[in-house]
Amino acid sequence: MAPRSPTSRFSPLTSNELELVLQWRNQPHIRQNMHNQDEIIWSQHNKWFDALENDDSRCFFVFYQNDRPIGVLNFSEHQSTPYTLEWGCYIGEDDVWPGSGLLLEIAALQYALELTDAAVLYAEVLSFNKSVIKLHTLFQYTALEDGRAFMRNEEKHSVKRFEYKREQWQDNKTKILSRLPKQVSAAANLIQFDL
Repeated sequence: MAPRSPTSRFSPLTSNELELVLQWRNQPHIRQNMHNQDEIIWSQHNKWFDALENDDSRCFFVFYQNDRPIGVLNFSEHQSTPYTLEWGCYIGEDDVWPGSGLLLEIAALQYALELTDAAVLYAEVLSFNKSVIKLHTLFQYTALEDGRAFMRNEEKHSVKRFEYKREQWQDNKTKILSRLPKQVSAAANLIQFDL
């Protein structure tokens, strides 16, 4: 029997999850895929949270899978016209439902292009993060010209840039979801945002 599809709930970050999110963010496998890969200390994290609470241009959700916190999904207004949201995410726990990364992709598209006024969802991925680039390709993001080049571990890399327009998602959603494993498509119907 196939495992039951999990519920995915995205709830705004509160001080109750702050310590857990810092633990996740400082894990080496998460830091390596960030623009800033430095370890973050508690005082920096608190300062960031205080700024977040007073910034209407950003929102930060904790990803609850079957009521267990497992990761984050965040959005910020991107300085471009038309109205664009930039997004990022990570999964902080190891023992999660297979397909959780796909659910994050779906949730990001649903939130930005169905629940807000954004016309475009924008994403940046470091060029060595092949699994996320593969996900964006699967979901048919439009690849943009590469962003800045940078050095890491004495190797040259670049920032891969992607966008997804609202009308593109409206046209592609049914087709893309139908190509995913049935349990993922079923789980996509169980995504909810606490707004």
